[in-house]
Amino acid sequence: MIEQFMDQIVENVKAERTKRGISQLALAQILGHKSPNYVAKIETRKHDVSYNLEHLYRIAYEFGLEVRDLIPSIENSK
Repeated sequence: MIEQFMDQIVENVKAERTKRGISQLALAQILGHKSPNYVAKIETRKHDVSYNLEHLYRIAYEFGLEVRDLIPSIENSK
């Protein structure tokens, strides 16, 4: 259940990132990293790395969204 919830957050961020034409490198820089590898690890969900609340705040701020726009409802993650 939690894995589906986390997967949906990753998918929501990725969809917003690609919709805006933002590269993994650009997103990594928004999050304070110098390499796109960090975002790639999150997006593949294979390395036990996830976005945290600070990340979601920074992404929402840069994308002109609310943090809640990136988080699925619990009902949708069942």
